[in-house]
Amino acid sequence: MLNSILADKMPEWVIYTIAAGCGFLITLLLLWKPFSFLPKDGGKRVETPDGKIVVINENSNGKVTGTGLVFVIVFLLMSVLFLTVDAELLIYVGLMFLMMLTGYLDDAATTPWGELVKGLLDLVLSVGAVVTFLAFHGSDIVFFGNTIHMPVWLYGILGVILMWTSINVTNCSDGVDGLCGSVSVVSLVGYFLLFNTEMPVYGPMGLIMVGVLVAYLIFNWNPSKVLMGDAGSRTIGFLLALLAMQSGHPFIFLLMSLVFIFDGGMGLIKVSLIRFLKINAFPNVIFPFHDQMRKRMGVPIKAIPLIFAMSQVAFCAIAAIIV
Repeated sequence: MLNSILADKMPEWVIYTIAAGCGFLITLLLLWKPFSFLPKDGGKRVETPDGKIVVINENSNGKVTGTGLVFVIVFLLMSVLFLTVDAELLIYVGLMFLMMLTGYLDDAATTPWGELVKGLLDLVLSVGAVVTFLAFHGSDIVFFGNTIHMPVWLYGILGVILMWTSINVTNCSDGVDGLCGSVSVVSLVGYFLLFNTEMPVYGPMGLIMVGVLVAYLIFNWNPSKVLMGDAGSRTIGFLLALLAMQSGHPFIFLLMSLVFIFDGGMGLIKVSLIRFLKINAFPNVIFPFHDQMRKRMGVPIKAIPLIFAMSQVAFCAIAAIIV
């Protein structure tokens, strides 16, 4: 919308900077005094392998959560206003809105929806995203500098796995103040710097998310006042996977989100092994790994997001060398 008006008056990088800046300012103002209808957190609740729901982080109890509803809506509005809009972009915007909405409804629910319901919803939206991508793009990928034609059916399966995994590992990592937001900022900036040529629209879209996340982190750094909830973390995971596909280098996701994969993904693997194969792998390690650092290694909470963010900077640098 505004892009077509401003494109003749200023360079595109200025437009995108304005978009990210507006996202930052609007989010800052909206989170300064959070809306009264936003839910209060009841502690970090997880489902044990035997199906019980337990609270494992009572420190978040009573804090305003679900603020992902706020910054995701701001992000989507800024994207539609300042980016070059086409049918593909609008579909992704709609899917991310639904991802945010389902996450928020779970945040606001008195009883958690449960892993099965959330997993199925994530699967449906993941399929929608991958089908949309294949409808507008081919299934060719770049791997270590070589272009490889991948069968559409295989790309579809791997793409859904990528999207679903990204949504869930990002969500699982949102357990320490500032962690999910700071690591996401590093990854999003990395995608923009490495693939801006390949993603003239979606790279800047990531920068707009950076703008709103920086505003969110002002209130989320330890000791936090607000939490993003599933409304924010799941949408961020969706966007990270989308950028990996749009870059043409989908396997680069393994480096660009390696912190999330290790921190949250290992927990998913451990629980799955216990539940389905009765194998307790890594019995002496708590996952997500940030809980291991916090509870058993004695790492200060304020240091954990810094350690994780700097680690992700290193992984993005390795990705740059490979690309």
